[in-house]
Formats: sequence, structure tokens, C-alpha cells
Amino acid sequence: METQKLTADKVKDKVIAIRVDFNVPLKNGKVSENTRIVESIPTLKFLLDSGAKRIHILSHLGRPKGINDPQLSLALVQPELEKQLGETVEFRGDFTPGKNKIQLHENVRFYDGEKKNDPEFIQELLKLEAEVFINDGFAVSHRGHASVIGLASYLPAYPGFLLQKEIDHLSPFLSNKKIAGLTVVVGGAKIETKVKVLEHFAKTADNILIGGALANTFLAAQGFNVGGSFYEDDQLDVARRILESAEKNNTGIHLPVDVSCGEAMDSEETVILPLEDIEGDMKIFDIGPNTIKSYQEVLNHSQTIIWNGPLGCFEYKPFENGTKHVLKTIAALKSCQTILGGGDTLDALKKFGVNKSAFTHVSTGGGAMLEFLEGKELPGIEVLKS
Repeated sequence: METQKLTADKVKDKVIAIRVDFNVPLKNGKVSENTRIVESIPTLKFLLDSGAKRIHILSHLGRPKGINDPQLSLALVQPELEKQLGETVEFRGDFTPGKNKIQLHENVRFYDGEKKNDPEFIQELLKLEAEVFINDGFAVSHRGHASVIGLASYLPAYPGFLLQKEIDHLSPFLSNKKIAGLTVVVGGAKIETKVKVLEHFAKTADNILIGGALANTFLAAQGFNVGGSFYEDDQLDVARRILESAEKNNTGIHLPVDVSCGEAMDSEETVILPLEDIEGDMKIFDIGPNTIKSYQEVLNHSQTIIWNGPLGCFEYKPFENGTKHVLKTIAALKSCQTILGGGDTLDALKKFGVNKSAFTHVSTGGGAMLEFLEGKELPGIEVLKS
């Protein structure tokens, strides 16, 4: 069963409620990174061009935990939205209709009923008098929240163009069959959020490259000393299970052979060591130069690459090399399908000045991308199917 496509006849002369993801970083009360706003513009322009009567935009911002926090008000996002859309947008502090054709409403997570998908809160949202619901927030589609699935239960519901693009680009990788030439790069800190996707690709990918603190857990599972580095002792058996599955399915799992260490993430003094020389309380914060070279070799011979999660503490200059060099290697590949996702991965693009256009697809979802790729049914997508 598939989602219905969004077409002009479904929105003409209709009042629209659209769930977007404007959970963007702010600095001094202004949007400091606008990717998620920019990605929503094609659907919003389509609604305007198709003759929508009125458009009500719903989103969350940050984690206010049901409290009205002025520092997380979507009023702060309004100027950037108007700039990108080229239209006047009316900000509304509640969920009642205003006068303007386009209205941005207050942070839905200021209300406890949002996360609980509370029927009373859904009734509040229905006061917008919407006749059609559109979900264009892929990054929140793994949440069973009122503004994600609640409205869709009451109104004709369709995916926006951003959500549809995510589905179209990611769906081919749900196959349980071996995908020739597929390399998956996985980084970040914890194995817990990535267990299922690692288990999936241990069966279907040709290669998996692992970095970040995640690699420490796999190294510890193989018996290596990782010193005082962060790793998950309670996940060692999980890591061993993934390694065994990969071996059984002829999937190469690549782990660091050398590392960059320091006393802390913000250490100015660092040392690069082969893995077997780690001892005492040494802490690993990045993959080393030999590992970078071996990872680049695998990437250069890949046909498709999926990447989620940084390979080290790239926010700090001494430990940026793994993420930076692998990112630039992938960006330079011209005949390779490349898919990136995850908030930290997107931050790396900005830090290292790599344009998103260098990649086939840059997903706006972190957790949603991982859950989609592991084959999990996302509530925000499932409710759109008919």
C-alpha cells in the first residue's frame, strides 16, 4: 500500500494544515542554519500556485517539554521563512485561523498533548478549520504525535514533496537481498540507536565502515584495549552478533587500525597511535590517517554510499580529520549514488564547506532515516497510506 500523491486538484480552494520540520538551530535569536526551511519551500510554493485557500504551518522547535519557552518560539523562525518563501507570513500564538493566506503557528511542543497524541489537543488543532492535511516533516515521521498522525486521522492526508523525496530515495535500500557495490558508513556515539540498521546492512551491504565512539564498542568486542575511551560495555554481545552476521553474509566490516587520541575532546596535544599501542587511560577521539586511507580506498570502489554519523569529534580541530576527509572523498565521487543523513553529518557539511548538491540525496532525518532504513514502519508515513 502506497501513499497517495499530492496533486493540485486536492488542494485547490482548500484550507491546508501542513506539518513541517522547522527544528532549526538558532543563534542570538536568529536562524543560523536554514536547510530544513529551504527544503519545505517547494511544497509551500506548490500549495500557493495550486490555489490553496489558506495554509497553516505546524512545527516544533527544540525540546520545550510542554512549557512555553520564548527562546523556542517559532516566531523566531518567521523572518527566515518569509525570506525563503518570498511571501508575508502571519505568526499565530495559538491554533486559531488568522487573516493572512500563510500562517505559522506556535511551537506544538509547548503543549503536553502533542507528544501524547491527545484527542483534546487534536481538537485544538482542528480549530484551524483545515480541510486537507499534508506531512512534509520526514524528520518527525517516526513520532506518533498529534501534529504528525492525529490530524491525518481526521482529514484527507498526503505527503509533501520533501517527504515523498525521502521515501523515493531511501526505499530501494529496504531490500533483504545483497546490494552490489553498497558501502554504508556509520559513526556517532552509541550502538543502541543503530543496532537494527547495522543488522540490516550486515546482510545486504558489501562494506560497512565504522567510526566515532561506535567503533570503540566494536573494537572492545574484538578484544582490543581502548584505554579510557567511551564504549558501551553492555553492548559488546550486540557488536559481536553484528560482526558474526556480517561474516556469514560476506559483508566486510571495517574498523580503525590507527586512532587519534587526547586527554579530552578539547585537547590541544594529540597523539596518533596504531590500535595495538593504546594503553592506560588514553582516549580515542578520531580515526587515524591509515584508517582514513583504507576507508577512502573502499569508498572509491563503491557504487552506492549511505552515511549517517560522524567518524570522530569533528567539532574540535585536532579530531576533525576522519570526518572531513571521508566527507570530501564522498563528495568528489561523480559516478556514485551518495546518500547522507543525521544532524551531525549535516553540521559537518556546513563546517567543511561542502555543498549538498555534491550528493545524490541529503536526508533531513536522523532518527527517522535510521528507522526507515531498518524497515520500521514510521507512524507519520503509515497514516498517509490508503
